[in-house]
Amino acid sequence: MPKCRYCHESISRLDKEICPFCGGKKPLEGIDDSTIDITKVFNPVELKDNNLKPRSKKVAGILAMLLGVFGIDEIYISRPKRALIAIAITLLAIGGLGTILFCFALKNVFGFLIPYFVIEIYYIFKGIYMLTSPTLKDGRGEFLK
Repeated sequence: MPKCRYCHESISRLDKEICPFCGGKKPLEGIDDSTIDITKVFNPVELKDNNLKPRSKKVAGILAMLLGVFGIDEIYISRPKRALIAIAITLLAIGGLGTILFCFALKNVFGFLIPYFVIEIYYIFKGIYMLTSPTLKDGRGEFLK
């Protein structure tokens, strides 16, 4: 609804001679209440999200093999929540299980290295899977090339 140019109250278009609130004469004069066409404002072709290059399976697989324990492969394919989960699992395995092995069983640095190598073997297999899977998608739902 248009507003009165004097009191700025919402009035109907039928009240163009006198404002029913303040009594001002011709309250809609000089006020444009037409709507705009928003399709002229946004051009979907120019949006940056549509112009992003697809992620590479090779890069994602190599990142999983080398830096998967830090969640870098998940960050690369736009899955930040999974990256945080990967970091948390790594910290719990090395910090928790490694501490237990260090304190009670091995009593040397291998207590921390054994959980790390188990997790690293998982990420090597995950990297191989990423390299060979034809249907792997990134966080935006696009297939990895």
